[in-house]
Order: sequence, then structure tokens, then C-alpha cells
Amino acid sequence: MAAGEVVDELSRDDGARRRIIVFVEDEPGMLARVAEALGQQGVNIEAIDGRQAGEFGVISLCTSDDDAALSALLTAGLRAVTSEAVVFHLEDKPGALAAVARRFGEHRLNVRTIHIMHRRAGHAIVAVTTDDDALARSLIAPESLF
Repeated sequence: MAAGEVVDELSRDDGARRRIIVFVEDEPGMLARVAEALGQQGVNIEAIDGRQAGEFGVISLCTSDDDAALSALLTAGLRAVTSEAVVFHLEDKPGALAAVARRFGEHRLNVRTIHIMHRRAGHAIVAVTTDDDALARSLIAPESLF
């Protein structure tokens, strides 16, 4: 698989391939911590993409065993979700989440789970699952989605 194909594989969200999204502090050694947690559980990284987002890093993974990978990452104390979640950032201020929730409600979109993954430097990273994740993604500004 060529480098461009790896990015395409990680970017696809058609249900054919799950991703795991890991949020880490932007500091040396965090990639090693993620890779070691997976390696210790015998999970192979099949594709990986990472980027800096403010004061934290976002790592997207395709693995040989997503359930074991997610379990290993959570056991290691890392913040991780599957691509089944809609992950976005918003300004960390009163009413910001209410605005998103109101928009979901106006479109009769039911939130099943919600988790604030990270808060720092005036921004929050939020992961939600809904009864229509495609609709949820369409209601959030594209530049806010991970």
C-alpha cells in the first residue's frame, strides 16, 4: 500500500474499515506509548496517521484487532475512541456544547453517548455517537471534525 493509499484508507469513513482515534499530550514519547500498549497485547498497526492539533496530538490507527487495540489503549490510560464516534472540537466556553446539541435536536438527531475527550487551551475535543452519525457529521463544521 502506497503512502497516499494509507491516508485514503484512514480518511475513508464508509464503514468498511474502522479506525481508532487516540488523543495524546503533545510531548516526546507519546507515539512510543501508543505503539508499546498495542505491541504488548499483540496488536499490529496496519495504518497510522498523526497530526498536531494545538497542544495535543491526534493519532488515527487501523489495526489487526480493533477491540483488543481499544482495550489496550484504555488500559494504558490513553484516551481513545473508535471511528464509530463523531469526534469534533469546539471552543471551551459556556454554551458551546449547547449550540451543537440544539442543532442536533432541531434535526431530530438523538445522541446515544457523549464524552469530552480533552480540554485545553480554550478548546474541547468531544466524541458522540448518535442514531445517524452521517447526519451528525454534516451538522458540524468540516474544519471542526477529526
